[in-house]
Amino acid sequence: MPPNMRPRVAVRVVRADGGPESVIPMSGEVMLCGRSGDLSIPDDPFVGETQMRLFFSGTRLAVEDVGGGNGVFTRLRSERELAPGGEIRVGRQRLVVEPVPPLNPAPDGATAWGSPDAGYRYRLLQLLEGGTRGSAYALKDGDNLVGRENGDIVFPTDGFVSGRHAVLHVGPERILLRDLGSSNGTFLRLTAPSFVDNGDQFLIGRQLVRVEMN
Repeated sequence: MPPNMRPRVAVRVVRADGGPESVIPMSGEVMLCGRSGDLSIPDDPFVGETQMRLFFSGTRLAVEDVGGGNGVFTRLRSERELAPGGEIRVGRQRLVVEPVPPLNPAPDGATAWGSPDAGYRYRLLQLLEGGTRGSAYALKDGDNLVGRENGDIVFPTDGFVSGRHAVLHVGPERILLRDLGSSNGTFLRLTAPSFVDNGDQFLIGRQLVRVEMN
C-alpha cells in the first residue's frame, strides 16, 4: 500500500515526575531507539546502544527488540500467554518464569532430603541488578496473585507495585498473565516483532515511552 496511507508516528518519553516530556517524530521508514539513534537515551546504563526498532510493515507500524541491553517490555492491555522463560516487569521487579525440574533420584538411588515436594511445575525468579538471581517463588496451579500488600507473591518495599498488581494463572497447558488495573502497569518482554497500536507503552531500561499515531 502507498506510504501516504500510513499514520504519522511520534514517540513520547514519559516522565514519572511530571516534568517536561520529549516527543520525537518518526520521519522515515525506521526509527531506532537506544543510547544513540533517532530516540537517544544516553544516560540510562540499562539501555543498549541500539535497543528497539520501530518500522512499517505495509501500512502497519511494528516493533522489535534488536538485542543487547535489558530487553524491550510492552505494557499489557489484555491477558497474554507467558511461556516458560518469559520475562515480566512489575514496579521495579524483573521476573522470569522457569519450569521446576522433575524430581530425580541421585545415582545411588537415594532421594535428596528436603521439605516435602508440593509438585509445583513452575517458579517465578527475581532477577537482581547486575544479573544475579534473587528470590524464587513457587507458582501453584490456578491463580497466583502478585502485589505489594497482599497476594501469593508480594514486594512490600516496592512503592511502584500496586496492592493487587497482576495475576499469573497456571493452567494445564499454559500460563496466562493479566494486569489487575495497577497504577504503573504490567510489562511483558518482547520475543518477536509485533504490531503497534496507538497509545502502546514500552519500557526500555528505566525509560517509559509511548507511541502516538494519528
